[in-house]
Amino acid sequence: MVITPEEALFLYKAEKSLYSFFKQAWPWIEGATPLIEGWHIAAIADHLEACYRREIKNLMIHVPPRSSKTSLISIAFPAWSWIHNPQEKFLYASYAGSLSLEHSLKCRRLIESPWYQERWGDRVRLSSDQNAKGFFDNTAGGYRIATSVGASATGRGGSILICDDPNNAKDGESEVKRDNTNQWYSQVWSTRLNNAKEDIKIIVQQRIHEQDLSGYILAQESDEPWVQLILPNEFEESRRSRTIVLPLTNGKVWQDPRKKEGDLLCSTRFGKKETDRAKRELGSYGYAGQYQQRPAPADGGIFKKSWFKWWKSEEPPQIQMLVQSWDTAYSEKPTSDYSACTTWGVWEDHNGHINVILMGLWRGRVGYEELRKKAKRLHFDYRDTGEERNPAFKGREIGLCLVEATGFGDQLIKDLRKAQVIAIPFIPQKYGDKTRRAHLVCPIIEGGIVWLPAQPPHYKDLKPFAQELERYATIFPKSDSRDVIDTMTQALIHLNNGFHLNHPHDPFWDDPPVIKKPIKVY
Repeated sequence: MVITPEEALFLYKAEKSLYSFFKQAWPWIEGATPLIEGWHIAAIADHLEACYRREIKNLMIHVPPRSSKTSLISIAFPAWSWIHNPQEKFLYASYAGSLSLEHSLKCRRLIESPWYQERWGDRVRLSSDQNAKGFFDNTAGGYRIATSVGASATGRGGSILICDDPNNAKDGESEVKRDNTNQWYSQVWSTRLNNAKEDIKIIVQQRIHEQDLSGYILAQESDEPWVQLILPNEFEESRRSRTIVLPLTNGKVWQDPRKKEGDLLCSTRFGKKETDRAKRELGSYGYAGQYQQRPAPADGGIFKKSWFKWWKSEEPPQIQMLVQSWDTAYSEKPTSDYSACTTWGVWEDHNGHINVILMGLWRGRVGYEELRKKAKRLHFDYRDTGEERNPAFKGREIGLCLVEATGFGDQLIKDLRKAQVIAIPFIPQKYGDKTRRAHLVCPIIEGGIVWLPAQPPHYKDLKPFAQELERYATIFPKSDSRDVIDTMTQALIHLNNGFHLNHPHDPFWDDPPVIKKPIKVY
């Protein structure tokens, strides 16, 4: 092929830059549909190039829908990579086999297109004996295999493994489907690298749940760090994405270039009007996951961060009663639910209003015998949350131990009573499901009478156990940690029913309930 100097320049740019290649290839990928360019597409392309060069080994890309990410990652990327190394072996998986096949077919058509073959046909030519929709290879030994989450991946390995939308956004609430995806990844997909030291894993999705595939991977203890390219639709300074040094960043770590809070990712494609419509149609949780790349809204869903008050003093208030609240599970298996316990201090402020402050939190997977021992230890001292009891701890008075009457709860109440612990059952069915119980206590928390202790001496952060509860509360019910929130809601419901809690805007009782004299806690 005879080419002009201008064509030679385009050819040079396409080979050197994945983003330039993508722009030139666009008509052969999407036909007459115009490409709406954006810096975010270039950023994704730069990080994919870093993966190809083995500068990034594990990459997560979290980007809103309709951002051209699939056309770039699943169609253009392997075609561009084969120009430089036709021996690369790609494995692709999506939540649906039909989706994977569609992407595979488009990639094959791009490589077979006259535009591609006229320029790089001397380097990349598909084999005639293995040229199917879901599996095609080239004459240099490279291949691209399309499979689906849950499939066996045909038993083959790859040098670049890419999960493009491993979780279906519609199935975010299905624990069974999330668990199946996570199990498939850990037992099948993660074992398919041909060379574990050199090969690449890439996850591309929206953050639809705390335990979606990205959340599951990040929660595992691993020596392999993941680079996270997080691109929310609306810019959040507190979550500005920062990754690694790239060739185009002049020796600096790449970061989201937006400056102003709320700046849109690509206003020419998805502007304020479209953003407002997505918020209305998807709701706060749906928009937060699919467009902001967080499992819950920034300030929380049912519970807002701003509702919780921060206690900024080394000394707690003058506690008048301590209440422990338990939610129990059946076993210590890794896939079972957690048991949880929170301890709350009840106290009266200078206006005579009854307030509640979090004093301690424990959460774990244990069998019944260990659960019974843990309950006794925490009743002796609510801070005794470690594996080994600290003999320096002194006894604390727990006025009431509230236990959800499900799971091991009934038996735990009997055993605690034998140990002279004041344990009473909480019957959750009287108040509806977990979400309804959460709504019942919202006015109490919103009223500003529920406190979380801040970390001295600067009080810029909450204490670790308080941070844990705040995180669980703000992502509820999108979390696998509803057990902790169950302990909070049942404690607040019980206290409210006992007339211990009054909303600050409600009138005082003429004859307020009598509670114990202050006890010293520290």
